[in-house]
Amino acid sequence: MNCSCYVLHVKKGAEDRETSIVKQFSILGLPFEWILEYDIPEITEEVLSHYKHHGTELQPEEISCCLKHFTAWEKIAASPAEGGFIFEDDALIDTARFKHIALQALSEFTADWHNLGHISFGEGCVMSVPWTQIKKGTMLYRAELVRAADSYWITKKTAQLRLQWLQQNGFCWPADHMINKIDNELDIPILWLEPTVVKQGSYCGLFGSIIQNTGRGNVLNKLTLTIKRIRRHYLYPLIGIDQRVLDNKLRSILQIEAHRAPRQRET
Repeated sequence: MNCSCYVLHVKKGAEDRETSIVKQFSILGLPFEWILEYDIPEITEEVLSHYKHHGTELQPEEISCCLKHFTAWEKIAASPAEGGFIFEDDALIDTARFKHIALQALSEFTADWHNLGHISFGEGCVMSVPWTQIKKGTMLYRAELVRAADSYWITKKTAQLRLQWLQQNGFCWPADHMINKIDNELDIPILWLEPTVVKQGSYCGLFGSIIQNTGRGNVLNKLTLTIKRIRRHYLYPLIGIDQRVLDNKLRSILQIEAHRAPRQRET
């Protein structure tokens, strides 16, 4: 794979996540680079001004997370590689299937989407393409929003366009919402991978969330997650709910005009 891998991390206080990432990439046999810039103490007014931060809704942890994503985009934009993977440090990668499925997905992307796009490799907050719309031989499906920002791949051109947008408009929302806003405005294809190969450790209870106090990890919350998985994966499609479509509330917050219903690109 002619791609670089970047992992967003903090310099201190997340040793369990560091150990997890090192072990996973060792099994995969893939090199990666830590993104350690912009821990909270390093965020100055000069930094905020440089990235044109505006608004007061974000917590310091969310600002730090955004800046780390932007830094990864900068590295991908400047790299000779065709694109790059970005993982948050709570990513739980299916090491047995990741490389095989990633190669297939990138091959399909190259054939159908060329040099512009974002692929969500993880299931995010237990989100999936409706099973009623899955097509044999197809792994990538168009969406209006990313599943989450925990694990994704973007092209070099996508990184460059996002950075140009930021230079003009700045940021004021969490990383996943910023991606939704930018990519919808620039008509950058957002694609969901099926089957997924990454889970979010802070969402399924392995790690505590650095940004949100989810309280997950006990038996009750794991049961709740299982119920949510069944509801979203199997029941939603039966009643016509497609999680790839921005809901009206988020669409209004991000002020994104309604697009056509997401579908696989015709080739």
